[in-house]
Amino acid sequence: MRFIRKTVRLALTISLALSAFSCGEMAESAGEATDAGKPGTPSLDPMFETPEALTRAILKAFETEDGEALRSYALTKEQFRLYVWSKLPSSRPERGVPFEYGWGDLHEKSHNALLRNFARFKGRKLELLGLRFEDGVTDYGTYKVHRDARVQVRTEGGEKRWLDLFGSVMEWQGKYKLFSYVTD
Repeated sequence: MRFIRKTVRLALTISLALSAFSCGEMAESAGEATDAGKPGTPSLDPMFETPEALTRAILKAFETEDGEALRSYALTKEQFRLYVWSKLPSSRPERGVPFEYGWGDLHEKSHNALLRNFARFKGRKLELLGLRFEDGVTDYGTYKVHRDARVQVRTEGGEKRWLDLFGSVMEWQGKYKLFSYVTD
């Protein structure tokens, strides 16, 4: 019972911290970007040299229960607005999808998926054995999205398993950023 209360308390703390961060982001500007990658534009950091390096960082953050690191690996609202939104089919005027809705939907689903996986894998040491993207790669011109990630790990007990730890990874100028934790 004590373990359950502690787990619930930790999940609520992480949820509140992520929500507070999200609310701060919502006060920032929204809309279509025209200056992505120009000097003075917010960077996509942290980025990684390979999708495997990103995956190892995610596994380490789960092991060390570092929710802030996990949050930092995914796109922020400003990064999504500046680098991603204008290239997505849903951003086209004829679709009538407002930026706030597009971001809100992605962020909520990603946040919920992260919380579920955090509860499952926090404190666990998982060794990366393999990574594959089952839905291939979509090229949006200035960036690519590697979709439907499957991560093969070895558990502390030596068992090999395929896991859905995150959904997709963004490739920008040869480096990698987590697009979303959404796995469904």
